[in-house]
Formats: sequence, C-alpha cells, structure tokens
Amino acid sequence: MRIVRLSDVATVNPRGDRVRPEQSVSFVGMAQLDQVTAEATPLDSRKFSAVSKGYTVFRNRDLLVAKITPCFENGKIGRAILDEEIGVGSTEFHIVRPGPDVDDAYLLHFLRRREIRRSGELRMTGSGGQRRVPADFMRMLEVPLPPLDEQQRIAAILDQAETLRAKRRRILDHLESVRKALLDELVASREDGKSIRLGDLAEVSSGITKGRVAKAPIAGSVPYLAVANVQDGRLELASVKSIDVTDAEMRRFRVLKGDLLLTEGGDPDKLGRGALWNDELPLALHQNHIFRVRLANESVVLRKYLSAYISSNVARAYFLRSAKQTTGIASINMTQLRDLQVWIPSMERQRQYVARLDALSKVAQYTALRSMDELFESLVSRAFRGEL
Repeated sequence: MRIVRLSDVATVNPRGDRVRPEQSVSFVGMAQLDQVTAEATPLDSRKFSAVSKGYTVFRNRDLLVAKITPCFENGKIGRAILDEEIGVGSTEFHIVRPGPDVDDAYLLHFLRRREIRRSGELRMTGSGGQRRVPADFMRMLEVPLPPLDEQQRIAAILDQAETLRAKRRRILDHLESVRKALLDELVASREDGKSIRLGDLAEVSSGITKGRVAKAPIAGSVPYLAVANVQDGRLELASVKSIDVTDAEMRRFRVLKGDLLLTEGGDPDKLGRGALWNDELPLALHQNHIFRVRLANESVVLRKYLSAYISSNVARAYFLRSAKQTTGIASINMTQLRDLQVWIPSMERQRQYVARLDALSKVAQYTALRSMDELFESLVSRAFRGEL
C-alpha cells in the first residue's frame, strides 16, 4: 500500500467558487456539524449576498474539519450534506476536497481517527481558547492509499460498523432524554426545596494550563483530563495524555473521587457537559478547559443530583444566556459557573431521583457502548494498516 500526503490526493482549503449574489446557498455553522454522525447539514438556505463576507465557501460532499479547540479534539470532522450545490459556513472549518484518486468515505474515516486528533492537537498554534490546527498539518498528513476499489471496500465495512454504533447510541439517547425529563419534572414542581448558588455549595476551580512555565522543579509526568475526555454524562479515557508537573501542581489540580468535571465550552447546546470522577485512574489532573466542582460533603445536595442538575435544560438555559459566543462556539467562565442557581429539593426527593437514575444507568450499559467504541477504533486502525 503506498503512502501519500493528503495534499497529493485532495485540496485543502480550496479557493472559493464564484457564486452569484442572488444564488441560494446552504448555511452550515459549527453546531450543524454533528461529531457523532459525521454529517454537516444546513441550518437553512440563504442568498449568497447575505453571507458572502466573513464565511467559508465549500461544495456539497466536501469534508469539513473543525480547526479550533475544543471542536477539533471533540471530533467535529464530517461531510457536507447540503440542500444546495454550494455551502457557506464557519471560518473555523478546514475544507478538504477529495480528488479522483481517493474515495471520500474512505478519506473521512481516515481523518476521524483518534490518532489524527491527537497529532493535530499537538500541532495547534495560538493560545487559550483560540488554538487552531494549522492548514499545513492537514496538507502534510500521510494517507495510506490502496487502489480505489479497495478504498471503497474498506469504507463500506467501516460504514456498517458505524451504523451498528449509531443504533446503540440512539437507544442511549432515548434513555438520556428520559433521565432529563425526570429531572425537569422534579425541578418544575418546586416542592420541598430551595435555590442555592453553586459557589456556595461547592468549591469550583479551573485546571492546569499546558505550556505554562513551571516555577519549581518537575516532580513527574501525570495523566491529565482534557476536553475530549469529558463527555455528557460519561468519561472517555481510551486516550489520556500526560503533563510534567511540580509537587504543588499535583496537589492543587488532582481530581478526587466524587469531583464533577465540566467543560468550559464547545457547541452552544452542549454547555455544561460533564461527568463525575470515580477514581477511574490512580492519579489524574484536569486541564484549564475543564472546571472541577468539589462538594465537601453530601449533607445538602447529593453529587449525582448536582451533576444531573448542571446538565439539565434549566442550567443550560442559564449557561446560554451567560456564555460568550463566537463563530458557533460558546464558553462560560468560572464566575458564571459559580453564580448558577441550583434548585435543591428535599433530601428524600433527591434520593428518590438518584435511585431512578441508577436504574436507568443499569439499563443504558454505558460500559458496553465504550467497549463498542474501542472495538470500532481497533477496526479503523487495522483498516488503515491494510489488515482488513
């Protein structure tokens, strides 16, 4: 199997097509690129004259790769499925247009590999929430390229495996909607409870910053949790990176059992995404894009209830009102998180809710989904090593 650079078989960020001002185009923001289905579907259609400035122009079936953190790490890489011939969208997309020698589905599976996301994150430039994957990283990617019919065979196998994963996710999504409905019902009743500011309930803190200058000798290399590791209601720990830290940093940023971990930003509809830490690793820290919410005890609020509340529709509506939003990406700061008003029902009602939550979790079998994800990643790796 020969190895080629991506730029040899595809155009990265092609020059925009000439489009008539009155022509109808599909508008695709960052939120319209689904990291699960790998499809970017239009929000709506607009006249090109209304979106000709400040947006990226692409064609139907071009591949879109989010370049900005945390969208790239979250796997926002997919194919444009448009209603019109031309699409217009976020400037935070790298556009990849496959040439005649590469199958677009084959290339899409290649670009969505976990190894690509890890490598791209290491090559990001910029600082803070404005770090981006450079175009040269994309162009220089080495792509294994078998004959076109073999590419299509591999893509068909991976598509079938992805379809099975999608069916499992739909079941879990349904159970998740039941969980949120139970909580919304509990919160809406406003019986036997009170509202308390999150900062008065728990310690809220940010994490360690990559690339900082250490002010003391390095004590060792420790795993740290990044945005991609913290999903909605679960942790994804198949790929955890390490960072060199001092003794003081290790103590300050270590996560403890029962800590609630929350991402600071991403798609607007995913603000407040988080999960509870249950000592899945012997030692781990959290990155500065991850907030840590730590309860001293559960005398007022149960951790599982608090975690569910922060992911509820009520809490996310608050985050959306408070968040800074740019180019389809939203983020909250620590002050805004601390100011979240949490509705605290009686302890008896909290315990009843948590019991129902635990029953749903057993049905959901999240561990089984994670196992399926690992099997899929293994299948993908074998595919691009020529072992299928």
